[in-house]
Amino acid sequence: MDAPDQDEQFVAAELARYDRELRQYRRLRSRIQADFVRRLEGAGFRYFHVSARVKSRESFERKVRRAPDREVGDILGVRVVAHFEGDLPAMERVVREALIVDDDSWVDKSELLPIDAFGYRSVQFVGRIPETADPAGASAEPTGGPEASGAPQVEVQLRTALSDTWSELEHDFRYKSARQLPREVDRLFALSAALLEQADENLDRIRRQVDDARTAGPATRGDGGGERGYIGRFIQYDGDSRSLDQIVTAALDVPFGVVTGSGRELRSVVRAAGWHRYDALVDGFAEFSELGRRLAIACASTTHDLLLSDAEPTRPARAFRGIGTYWTALAAALIGGEPIRESRVPDGRLSEFRVVATYLYEHPDVSALGVRRRYGAIAAPVGTLDDAAFPRITLD
Repeated sequence: MDAPDQDEQFVAAELARYDRELRQYRRLRSRIQADFVRRLEGAGFRYFHVSARVKSRESFERKVRRAPDREVGDILGVRVVAHFEGDLPAMERVVREALIVDDDSWVDKSELLPIDAFGYRSVQFVGRIPETADPAGASAEPTGGPEASGAPQVEVQLRTALSDTWSELEHDFRYKSARQLPREVDRLFALSAALLEQADENLDRIRRQVDDARTAGPATRGDGGGERGYIGRFIQYDGDSRSLDQIVTAALDVPFGVVTGSGRELRSVVRAAGWHRYDALVDGFAEFSELGRRLAIACASTTHDLLLSDAEPTRPARAFRGIGTYWTALAAALIGGEPIRESRVPDGRLSEFRVVATYLYEHPDVSALGVRRRYGAIAAPVGTLDDAAFPRITLD
């Protein structure tokens, strides 16, 4: 059987699956939408909107034909639209509790943009709806885990209201146009995306200042009030940050590219370091960048994923925009004794990093390469996930 015939057989099988599962997804649509709303309201969020849709048969077929080698996982989609960008990380954590999430599917679309580009910004991932759920929405993972389960899938998108408006209009104008649009239209779309990104950041700043005025103290709402904006601005435009990226990449001798999940890991360590505002990030980076460079040399894997070597040991090592800031913030958090709550790096591995960071901090003249050799001889093997499997180490 030649390739076109195989593709047509796959398309026919997928359409048959769609027809079989359509009624189930239509029933689930209102349930999952209401569940997300209940969870977000229970977590204290006020400014958001949740919508759910079932992909039409025509749209489903078009997507299958575009990639007739993989199953479409977004027959059911849920979109969470926030008024404030600073709310998105915490809102993501809330809705993830309703699903068995495939972390390999997680992507921040903004991280896929070139360093000097503006455009589609949305966090999205795929999860399975647990087979057992009580009426209040509590859920349990099916026996055998998500890979073994036949539980229905849902694609979740999280974005701001401004990004949502831009993406909807861009999709309609660009992809539903019968002709290729003029170059001027592309330029105007990019300009509009840049303005909306700044507007999202301004809204977070406005809310933070209003909260400051109301409480006469630091704002505590949301998840840091637009920290994704100021971190992204820092790693993109700060000359010292970009220089450290190059230094660390060259020192580790790994390729540079896009690393899925790097933005989330970066935000987790910056928050743990206590750098909740741009000026705090600038000051903290200046103080700890040398320690961050040495910690990266001593601890970063050069044969496996630099960030998630234990959780995803098959991914190759690769540097990314902001790698210097990541290791700098990590060093500051470890030295400060702060817990790093949102990272996917196992606590046992972080404990190892803390020992190394402390040793480097107390011995500023010791070679980081020498510490790397000593640490590599006593570190737990790559791929270790059980905290109990990480022995206590010492470099003294």
